Amino acid sequence: MIVFILVALLATFLAWYLSGARSLAYLLYFLAYVPFLTLDGEAGGLSELSALGSSNGLFKLTIRAVASVGMLLLLVRRREATRAILAGRSLPVLCFVAWAVLGLPASQTPLISLFRLGELLVFFLTGVTLYLEGARGRNPREVARWHCLALLPLLIVALWSITNRPELAFHVNASGLGRLGHKMLNANVLGFGAVILCLWGTHEMREKGRGRRAWARERLLPLTVLGLAIAVMVLTRSRTALVTLLAGQLVLWLPVDKGNPRRRLMFIALAVLGMLGAMMQFEEVMAWVLRDGSTAELMSGTGRTGLWAALLTEQVPSAPITGAGYLMLSSEGAFSHAGTWWTNTHNTYLFALVSTGLPGLIGILMIAVLPMRATLRRYLSAAPEDRSAWTLILACQTVVVVSGVTGFGICGFPNAVMLFHFALYTWSLAPSGIPRPMPRLRAVAVRPNLGGAR
Repeated sequence: MIVFILVALLATFLAWYLSGARSLAYLLYFLAYVPFLTLDGEAGGLSELSALGSSNGLFKLTIRAVASVGMLLLLVRRREATRAILAGRSLPVLCFVAWAVLGLPASQTPLISLFRLGELLVFFLTGVTLYLEGARGRNPREVARWHCLALLPLLIVALWSITNRPELAFHVNASGLGRLGHKMLNANVLGFGAVILCLWGTHEMREKGRGRRAWARERLLPLTVLGLAIAVMVLTRSRTALVTLLAGQLVLWLPVDKGNPRRRLMFIALAVLGMLGAMMQFEEVMAWVLRDGSTAELMSGTGRTGLWAALLTEQVPSAPITGAGYLMLSSEGAFSHAGTWWTNTHNTYLFALVSTGLPGLIGILMIAVLPMRATLRRYLSAAPEDRSAWTLILACQTVVVVSGVTGFGICGFPNAVMLFHFALYTWSLAPSGIPRPMPRLRAVAVRPNLGGAR
């Protein structure tokens, strides 16, 4: 386990250095992703109090405490911190947390639910700290690079573990089919990281370079990251990742290429090549998508649609306003369906509805949609050289929203998707970040005073 810890920490420092984010706040932000990794086979997910007694659980808790306390210390020293936290844009988050706290008495494990809810709040405060400490007033291309590359250590550790800790890295089903993403990190979350880095690598490779001095950061680094991300995505066999990648690429290319014939042609060429490649390798593509399953299983979301229908018809009517309690799916905690006790809805929005009721669902929808609306406004009002970066941010936000339909997201058990979204939340909505046109200078006629002073 010691070697695994060293690899995870070294990968974190490497990604932070390569990103160019030279601030302590962003170093802590990069470090905050490490606790999502399970570095040992023993229980350590912090879903039960007994997990705190394991070495892996203590390591996760220590890293989370260091990153969280460090962020809060940086935040409280800022005079404008209170105003940023209590701003109108923060109300959806604060109201959701307050409403979820009121429902904790209904939870089967109030202490664990409170701890997890506290992590969500800390992720939001992390976004406020990053905005005040480094992101405010910076070029959107830089900020996008910092936030996207924070997911790189997850991919590096996953690839390293293939040969060093395969029992943690790979899940093998009954037919012998293996996929990357197991005890170490969920395949959907790992696929999310691969998608975000694919979008960032694609964006950087198509942008104009800034000369030889920036060649390594703007060409070599994105190309390397893009190759790693594609490899991880293929190995995870995550169908959610595939869908979100297509959605993100559409957002990334379509708005920008309207006024750029070169990008429009590039997009069409890549789309045609992709379709031809899929047609030529149709059997291999279908085998990757089906994962030794059937089309019926694929259409049912591997049994998820039946679970969703049962929750909507059986559980939601029993507590439509208050919900079953944060992280709870019923009065018993888990929800019984088709002979299985489910602890996760595998749908962010349904999770919010079942556990926190209709007010909680409205809050989560606002938290998801408002940053996208603000980013779209920034894209429309930004200078031409910054529009592409805002499109990348909008594409990443689209991936977060779409991935929440069938996987982990911004509500429920803390995960990399939740941290990524809330870390960008304040910066996306901050009014000071929206470019405003410069005032026009009007010519004023000055009459010479030929008669001298009077």
